[in-house]
Amino acid sequence: MNHIVTEHRMSDAELRKAIKTLQSRADDARRRGAEDDATRIERTVADYRDEMSRRH
Repeated sequence: MNHIVTEHRMSDAELRKAIKTLQSRADDARRRGAEDDATRIERTVADYRDEMSRRH
């Protein structure tokens, strides 16, 4: 079976929405005491913010 790998590049609007959503989830995780989860989510947020800064 052959698999085709396609890479989707998020639009600026998609990135902004993802950042907002993930930051909210990180904040919620931190409030629940799930520090490891919050840290992991915030790493993704930082990567997305870095991507946004490279675009502009």
